[in-house]
Amino acid sequence: MSKEISSTVAVLGMGGTIAGVAANPEKPKEYNAGALGITDLVAQLRPSLGFSMVVRNVAQINSKDMRVADWQALLAAVNELAHAPQTRAVVITHGTDTLEESAFLLQAFGPWPKPVVLTCAMLPANAPNADGPGNLKDALDWASTVSPPGVFVVCAGKVHTALDVQKITTEGVDPFTSGAHACFAFQNAQGWQFHPEKPHPTYTSERPSLAFALHTSVWPRVEMVTNHALNDGAVVRALLGSSATEETPLAGIVLAGTGMGTASLGLEKALQQAVDLGVRVWLSSRCLEGKAHAQPNTTWGEVTSLSAAKARTALCLSLLAQKEA
Repeated sequence: MSKEISSTVAVLGMGGTIAGVAANPEKPKEYNAGALGITDLVAQLRPSLGFSMVVRNVAQINSKDMRVADWQALLAAVNELAHAPQTRAVVITHGTDTLEESAFLLQAFGPWPKPVVLTCAMLPANAPNADGPGNLKDALDWASTVSPPGVFVVCAGKVHTALDVQKITTEGVDPFTSGAHACFAFQNAQGWQFHPEKPHPTYTSERPSLAFALHTSVWPRVEMVTNHALNDGAVVRALLGSSATEETPLAGIVLAGTGMGTASLGLEKALQQAVDLGVRVWLSSRCLEGKAHAQPNTTWGEVTSLSAAKARTALCLSLLAQKEA
């Protein structure tokens, strides 16, 4: 497919390692994320592109520090630009740490009329062999020439869907996997290749209206809890005990359970206590490719097929939808 020269690709900057700068480029693990603006990142690519761009800084943060206000600003910008007639696609530069959560958030508020493509980097911008420029160029190419509607992550020559993508490593420049599934597409000498018979996954989740999400400054607090050896439920009891004194009371818990989403007997009792107090509990698996399954004689959790990180976002949106109703 040839580039749509008359179309515009909107590029939004959220910060992250791709916009990071290391004090010593030879020590790329020691850097400040989000030091550069999006204009700095696209400047060197503009001359080689066959389409116009509109660029906008939405945030300049380390994605580990993502706040409700940052998500709201991102949603508002994507909503505006994806509905603009001249926009071919929206590309977002983002930190890798919470990229899969932001991707799920955007997926949940879709479908968008144009493709939404996130990209990132594992090395700061001034590191030798920085991967950010290549990833951004790939994301722009995918978005402007190939991408069907949907929310995608482009990194290391691979395209992942928002529902499949998970970060699995802090080393190298290929941090993401699509789990048990092949990635949606990949790049080789012939260009972008789709994996044969790779379905575009779907997930129907309860969510509020976009207008309500954008104008609600405090979203429900949902915490993640992991089961592990010697777990007696103390963390859940502490969360329940302190909830009344927190600015935002505890509204939900996502369990990253062992195996098929199991919890120790002590943790089960604490989670049942949470349910009895009106806290919603969702059950996920801490295994990378694990799926939670309902357990015999267990009444304290709702099973979800999502990873724990995405389940936390989904439960937050579900609770927000309940507030709107």
